[in-house]
Amino acid sequence: MNYTQKFLFITLLLSSGLAYGQLTEDPEDRRDQGRDPLRTQTPEGRPLPFVQRLRFGGGINGFRFGNPFSIGVSPVIAYQATERMIVGIGGNYTYTRYKGYTNTGATVPLQTYNQYGGRAFVMYEFIPSILPNLYLHGEIENSTVDIKFDQTGQKLSDGLTSPLVGVTYSQPISRRFGVNLTALYNLNYNDNNLARTIYGSPFVLRLSFF
Repeated sequence: MNYTQKFLFITLLLSSGLAYGQLTEDPEDRRDQGRDPLRTQTPEGRPLPFVQRLRFGGGINGFRFGNPFSIGVSPVIAYQATERMIVGIGGNYTYTRYKGYTNTGATVPLQTYNQYGGRAFVMYEFIPSILPNLYLHGEIENSTVDIKFDQTGQKLSDGLTSPLVGVTYSQPISRRFGVNLTALYNLNYNDNNLARTIYGSPFVLRLSFF
């Protein structure tokens, strides 16, 4: 390869790299200009593609050791609809096991709960100039609980649909990921066995990541 060919080859590489950088430019680059990155636009003002507005994550919920033992997962898919609004859907599954005691003090399986469901939510950043990243939060959650009485083999199933309202504070880690602390109030909470089984109280606290 002579000098002319080498020069053309290096020029081509540099040009390709520059073009690729322009095509993949991220709103995080706005930080170099002293401004926060936009959530739905490129630095040039073009709308971000649908995929780049999506967030994926979730959390672990209902975690308890001992009696009862409980653990749950709650995956989330969220979409940055506007600069201040996030909409999304999520699922949840929680496994809970209760044990009883015999006359000799030994533990035996007593009840097993399988709780599962889904939710749709919307979050709106309502006072960004005063408290950035604080969102009004509303959602509809549907939950079903399957209960098995281990000693008799009897099974029961019931469900509950609940509207929840409250606030979420989101601490961004990157443009498409953050730590979210949510406090909600269940508008459909009744002090009955099913509501106590699913929620425990009308107040719902969550820690999630998306």
